[in-house]
Amino acid sequence: MKKRVRVVIVGAGAFGTKRLSACLAMPKNFEVVAVVDPSARQRDRISHSHHVLAVPDFQSLTKKADLAIIATPNVYHTKMSITAMRHNMHVLCEKPLATTVTDAKKIIAASKKYKRIVKTGSNHRFFHTVEKAKELFDQGKIGKLLFFKGSIGIDGSKVSRNWLLDPATAGGGTFIDNGCHLLDMARMFMGNFTRCTAVMTNNLWKEARVEDVGSAIYMTKDNRQAIITTSWLQWAGYSHIELWGEKGYIITDSTTHDTVTIGGKDGIFTTFDYSNEKKDSYHRELLYLASCIQKNKQPNPDAADGAAVISMVEAAYKASKKKTWVHIT
Repeated sequence: MKKRVRVVIVGAGAFGTKRLSACLAMPKNFEVVAVVDPSARQRDRISHSHHVLAVPDFQSLTKKADLAIIATPNVYHTKMSITAMRHNMHVLCEKPLATTVTDAKKIIAASKKYKRIVKTGSNHRFFHTVEKAKELFDQGKIGKLLFFKGSIGIDGSKVSRNWLLDPATAGGGTFIDNGCHLLDMARMFMGNFTRCTAVMTNNLWKEARVEDVGSAIYMTKDNRQAIITTSWLQWAGYSHIELWGEKGYIITDSTTHDTVTIGGKDGIFTTFDYSNEKKDSYHRELLYLASCIQKNKQPNPDAADGAAVISMVEAAYKASKKKTWVHIT
C-alpha cells in the first residue's frame, strides 16, 4: 500500500467502535484522524477507551481525511455520507445505504458530483465461508444458479431498547437490518431481481414497532427464485445460505460452525471448515476499500448496489402490506 488512508469514523456506537478497532489494528494501512459523534458522553467514552480524538461534527476536524466511515443510525446515513463527500472524503457507509431509495439516489448523485468513491458496508462478503462459496461458484462448479435460499438473524434481545426498534430511525425491522446482507449476496450470485412478494410479522418483541420476522420471495426476469428469511428470533445465530445450480449445490452455514459444503447430483460432497479462522472480515473489507481508493476504482458493492438492495427492501415491505406481488423499481 502506497500510503496510509486517513480515516474519520462517524458514529461512536457499536458498529463505529468495531470499525474503529479494525482501523487501529492496522496502523501501517490506516491512520484514525478522529471519531465524530454529537453525544458528549459517547465522545468521552470512545476517547478514553481507544485514545483517539473525538469531535462533535465535521467542522471540528483539524486534519484532512481521505475516508469517512458512516456508522450512525440508519436515518442519518444520507446526510452524513453527503457531508463527508462535500469535505472531499470517500465514504464507506454501513448497510443499509439509506432508509429509502430516494435517499440512496441522493448519495449516488453526490458521489458523481464530488467525484468520490462510495462503498456500501458489506463485511459479510469478506466472511471466509462466503469468499469460498464465491470462488467455487465462479469456477463453475455448480453450473448456472437456479435457486438461492438464505436465512439470517440474531437474538433480538441484543437490539432491545435500541434505535433499531424505531421505524423512523431504522427504516424497518429485521428485514432492513439483517436482510440487507442476504439481499446483497443474492444479487452478487444471481444479479438483479424484478418482482417479489413478502410477509412481515411481529410475534415476540412486542415493544418494537417493526417486524421481528420477515420473509420474501424474489424473482429474476428469467424466473429464477431467491427466498430470503430474516429474524430476531435466531437464538443460535447467524446465517445459512444455499446455492442450487444445474450441476450441484453450495451451502454455507454459521449456526454452530463456519462451514462451506459443495456437492453434486451424484451425492458426493466436500466440506470446508473455517471455524478456527480469524474473524477478520472488517479488516479485509477495509483493505479492499483502501486499494480501490488508491486505484480510484469504484468498489463492490458500490452506492448503486446499495440502492438496489434498498429497492428490494422497499418492494418487500410494500408487498407485505398489499399481500400481493410487487415490481421492483
